[in-house]
Amino acid sequence: MQDASIQVRDKVKVLAFGLLAGLISTLVVSGLIFAGEALMNYPHGLFYLIIGYSLGFGEPDALGMGMAMHILTGVLIGLVASTPVVTVGRLFRALSNFNTALIYGIIVGVLVWLIFFLPVSYMIVMPTLEGYNGIVSDRSGRILTDLNLSFAKVIYYAIGLH
Repeated sequence: MQDASIQVRDKVKVLAFGLLAGLISTLVVSGLIFAGEALMNYPHGLFYLIIGYSLGFGEPDALGMGMAMHILTGVLIGLVASTPVVTVGRLFRALSNFNTALIYGIIVGVLVWLIFFLPVSYMIVMPTLEGYNGIVSDRSGRILTDLNLSFAKVIYYAIGLH
């Protein structure tokens, strides 16, 4: 009976680390998003503002809700990515090896980019951006155009972040 409780404790620990890894990863990516916006001279938080608008939130709440949804999504992805580890015994043992865990992480990252990031970008963010061409100005006051073109570059650079 002692072994079963250790197994359950280990599984809970793996799931907790999955949640924590999702949170940390999302916060790091959020920082990189803000840095990228600064480098491209976009208004701070434009990415999260667009997500918030796309989800139906208005002006005072859109930025915060966009960022909250991004963080929540990252935490849930961390949990989902750690679930196979606790349900498949061989995978649990295999991932104690650093190289195998690294490969698993890369595979999960590419899958997240393909299954989640690309569809959200093309079906939600880019159509919303189209509505802001010629309306949104950068931090120096210049009107932004071709937001979709700029964001299309971001989409492909983002694979390294996932």
